[in-house]
Amino acid sequence: MELDMVSLSLKIQQLHDRRDMLKVLQEFRNRSNLNSTVGSKEQAEIQQIDQELQELFQKKRELQETEDKVYNHMRTKEDYITSMGGVSVLPDPSVVYVEAPPSIPAPEVILDIMKLPPVSSRTQCPECRQFITTEIVTSIGDAACLACVTISLFGCVAGCCLIPFCIDNFKDVTHRCPRCRSSIITIKKL
Repeated sequence: MELDMVSLSLKIQQLHDRRDMLKVLQEFRNRSNLNSTVGSKEQAEIQQIDQELQELFQKKRELQETEDKVYNHMRTKEDYITSMGGVSVLPDPSVVYVEAPPSIPAPEVILDIMKLPPVSSRTQCPECRQFITTEIVTSIGDAACLACVTISLFGCVAGCCLIPFCIDNFKDVTHRCPRCRSSIITIKKL
């Protein structure tokens, strides 16, 4: 039914546009004193469009009335009667049904920037004072260098000692504001 209303509205708009275009064309021909036989043809088409518009408005009105009847029909008293243990009971008007809260918790906003974890988090930027989700940038720090030296002391000098420079768990994490691009805090691994 809703699709019918949309298609009717679209058809009505198209007919209005066609009618307006014919009126402009007719006005142009009248000002330029061109052939009047073409103007009478346009006038006949405008009258036909007006008649079609009246029919479409009537159809749209009927569809709207049936749609209103479907959505706004009055329920009878029997619709509200429920059976409880063989006894028919009307619902209590003082009872209010409340919808349960969503099962997904709201995102936690961490206001103390010293407690930010090494992952992207919601916080307030100290520079622009906007509530944002931080961007994470990793950089090589002391932990990666220490791991590299430790691995090379154990004899892995053929390139294996460079592995800590590729692993994010050995790198320092810097939280940045995506709006003002300022650095909020750097979490060092060592």
